[in-house]
Amino acid sequence: MYMQYRYYLASLTIYRNILHDAAMAALLAWLESNTGQEPDNVEICDRYHQFCYQLLQTGHCFRCHLLSLILKDDNVFSRTAEKQGRVSPELRQSAAHDLELLQRLAGLNFAEMAPKSAYTYNLAMNGCSCRGLGEDKELLDQNSAWSLQIDKLIEHYRVNSRGIMARFKALRWDAEAGLVGIVHPHLPQLQDLIGYEYQKKALCWNTEKFLAGLPANNVLLYGSSGTGKSTMIKALLKHYQSRPLRMIEINRDSMHNLHELAEILSDFNLKFILFIDDLSFEDYETGYKGLKAMLEGSLQTQTGNVLIYATSNRRNLVKEYFHDRDYLDDEIHVHDTQQEKISLADRFGLTLSFASPSQEEYLAIVAGLAKRHKLDIDAELLMRKALQWERGKHGPSGRAAQQFINHIAGQIGVDG
Repeated sequence: MYMQYRYYLASLTIYRNILHDAAMAALLAWLESNTGQEPDNVEICDRYHQFCYQLLQTGHCFRCHLLSLILKDDNVFSRTAEKQGRVSPELRQSAAHDLELLQRLAGLNFAEMAPKSAYTYNLAMNGCSCRGLGEDKELLDQNSAWSLQIDKLIEHYRVNSRGIMARFKALRWDAEAGLVGIVHPHLPQLQDLIGYEYQKKALCWNTEKFLAGLPANNVLLYGSSGTGKSTMIKALLKHYQSRPLRMIEINRDSMHNLHELAEILSDFNLKFILFIDDLSFEDYETGYKGLKAMLEGSLQTQTGNVLIYATSNRRNLVKEYFHDRDYLDDEIHVHDTQQEKISLADRFGLTLSFASPSQEEYLAIVAGLAKRHKLDIDAELLMRKALQWERGKHGPSGRAAQQFINHIAGQIGVDG
C-alpha cells in the first residue's frame, strides 16, 4: 500500500513542484520509512507525526491542502493556461495523468495507515471542515475524475493566475530575494480618505483605464506629509479587489533592476502597480537613472501590464542646491545637469498634488472620522480637542486627524 502511494508521487510530471511543499515532503518521507519496517517503528512514528505537524501548519485537511497546491502551482500547464486560455493536447494529456494520480493520493485513509500507537489528528483525516479555500474548495469534484475537469482548471488559472500571484495580492520586490508575498497587507478603504476628491477621481480613472487595457499613465503623487498620498494608492488594491490587479512595493535600493522585475511580470496575465513610497534622491545618488529609463527613454519599453505609482514630498525628486546653478562651477554644461535632475518627475504622465488642509478642512476630516467611528462626544468639545492636538503636530493634516481620532477613541470608547 505504501509503495503504491510512493509510486504516485514519483510519477508526477507537470505538478512535480508540489513535492517541495513541506507537508508533501514529510508525507513522502513517512511513506518511504514504512518499507520493510515494523508498523510501530520509532522512525515511522516520528515521520508520521512530522507529516501531521506540517499539515497542521496549513490549516487545511489533506485533501484541501492538496487542492490548494494544484490551484496555485506554477508550472508549464498553468502558465500556458493563464497566458493563452488553452493548452496543447500533449500538455492536456500530461496534466490529466498527474491529476489522476493526485486524486488517488487525496483518497489516502490515514486512520487505516497511521501507526497503531500514533495520535490521528483531525486535520490529517479525510473529513473536512476547511473554510480557507472558499469557492475554490469545490473546483475539482471529488466524485468525478479530476482528469476530466481540466477545462475548469484552465479557466481558473486564466482568471486567478498561479504561483505567488495566486497566493498574494500585495507583494514587495527585493533586489536579492526577488518577489516576496505580503501575508497581512495594510489595505485601507478608499472612502476612509476624506477630502482630495479630485485626486481620488483622477487616480481611479487612470487605474480603471489601465485595468481595461487602455493607455494609462505612470502617476506621481506629491505634496505635504500626512495628506494621504500613500493611503490613496494602497486603497486601490482593496477598491479593485475583484479585478486582476496586484501591487508590488519597491524601495529605493531595489530600483536598479526594475527592468528585470518587468520581465518577470510580463509572464503573467495580470495588471501590476509598482508602488514606490517617499520617492526622492540625494544629489549624489544615481539610482534615479534606472527609474528614468523604466519610465521612458530605454530601448526596452515598459510592459503593458505594469504602471508605476509613486509618492513624494517633493515636486523635484532629485535634490538640487544653489551651487548647482553656479555657472562658475567646474562643469561647463551646468544647464544639462539641472535638466538631468528635474526631468525625472516630468516622466510621470499624471502628477497629482496634495496640499496641506486648511484648519477648516482639517476639522471636517476630524468630524468625518468621528462619525465613521461612531464616537459619542460633543461636537464643540471634539473640535476644541482636535485643534489642541493639531498644534502639537506641526500643523493640520489628514494623518494628524487620524492620530487624534485614534487617541480620543481610546479615552471615550467606540460603539462597534
